[in-house]
Amino acid sequence: MKHPFLSILFLFCAFTIFAQAPKQEIRAVWIATNYGLDWPSKPYSTSDEINNQQDEIIEMIDQLSKANFNMVFIQTRIRGDVIYNSKIEPVSPYIRSVENTWSKYDPLAFTIEECHKRGLECHAWLVTYPMGSEKVKGEDNQSPSLKRNKDKTKRHKGEFYLDPGNPKTNDYLVSLIKEIVKNYDIDGIHLDYVRYPDQSSDFPDDNTYKNNKRGISSKTEWRKDNINRLVYGVYEVVKLHKPWVQVSSSVIGFYDKLPNVTRKHWTALSVSQDPENWLKTGKHDFVVPMMYYSDDLYFPFVSDWKNRSHGRYMVSGLGVFKIGEKDGNWSTETIKEQIRYSREKGLNGNAFYRAKPLIANTKNILTELKNDLYKHPALLPPLTWLDSIPPLPPIQLGAFVSGIFLYLNWLHVRQWQDEPVYYNVYRSETWPIDTSKAENLVAARIPTRMAFLPLEKEIKGYYYAVASYDRFHNESVLSRPVYFVMGLEK
Repeated sequence: MKHPFLSILFLFCAFTIFAQAPKQEIRAVWIATNYGLDWPSKPYSTSDEINNQQDEIIEMIDQLSKANFNMVFIQTRIRGDVIYNSKIEPVSPYIRSVENTWSKYDPLAFTIEECHKRGLECHAWLVTYPMGSEKVKGEDNQSPSLKRNKDKTKRHKGEFYLDPGNPKTNDYLVSLIKEIVKNYDIDGIHLDYVRYPDQSSDFPDDNTYKNNKRGISSKTEWRKDNINRLVYGVYEVVKLHKPWVQVSSSVIGFYDKLPNVTRKHWTALSVSQDPENWLKTGKHDFVVPMMYYSDDLYFPFVSDWKNRSHGRYMVSGLGVFKIGEKDGNWSTETIKEQIRYSREKGLNGNAFYRAKPLIANTKNILTELKNDLYKHPALLPPLTWLDSIPPLPPIQLGAFVSGIFLYLNWLHVRQWQDEPVYYNVYRSETWPIDTSKAENLVAARIPTRMAFLPLEKEIKGYYYAVASYDRFHNESVLSRPVYFVMGLEK
């Protein structure tokens, strides 16, 4: 790191008390790279276009950080193509327009680094089975991945899919995930479309079933077992290499039918997806149901999902894209009410699909979140089933004023095998600081041993203390405090 100040961000926010906001919750955003829906605006072929891509993603992450989000799902695998320098699949044409151009630029590595600088986790979002349409721009799909995987690909309703029942499919997808986990400082693997296609009754897998029954007499149960086997395999390989890397999935917004809901809707089980099984068997760290609906297709299902979490985390996926006039014309209050309700019912956070309406501040949504429900930073909930031992607290905390900033610094905490340690900053007018109160947390997941906070106009004294924070989201006890009177005189 060339200069410590360059990677220190304004992880400081207003201190007005908002008692309803939990100190720990997941606040995630999906950033879609397919068709450049969220990022990038155009594929690169020159160094200037690379710089434009980098500027765009930095601007997005900056805005999310300032609004106190703490997790990004970056679409890493699209349809048999990826956004990183892979030895298995080609770089997506939505990222790079000319093959083998500027190959030293790795968009995934760059995004991870920029997220970590700003206190956000970065999870690699992978679309699993879909491999693209039969036709691309009116011509037969000539994807290198399709050609390479003919032996495990099926055609269904104008689309190509990896066959979930083919044992080679699992090996192939697990190899991609292993490549990412081993080579990147990723915080999570996030699976998407880990299910059979819509209207899957005529998916052409009779021969696959005949040759790979594994003693399962029901084809329905066999299909569900195929999906489960992939999920189990992914979880095991991830934890083998980096146990702190989380495994999650975006799943259909309805697990099963509810007796009091009469409006028509499909379910996870109807496409052989059983996320409750993944949580119950300990093969997932959290699940994100895509609950892009309102009223009786949202509220009754929140408690149902919570009841299926089995001690792991449940995060409601919110359709923030529906505030667009052409997509549903929802009010911002619809989204905010869904957040409030999910908190009330004990869910562990929310994920927003997609980034663009937030970054564009459509209907003032990002501003309203920042000033209200996301007024304070939030820590990610601890992964106690993986590790529950907190790191040591920082020592030798010091404070000084320079210009219009209060600087805090401390000695770096050494972790086992030199795994990264992050830091959370607290302040309060009284000691001891109550770390259970969200309003006392002023900066979260700082990657360096220094933070700086803008001076306020009012001269007031505060106790400041810092806690260490590890990759399993365990937090240490507080350091010894410093007391500092700060403010800008008129």
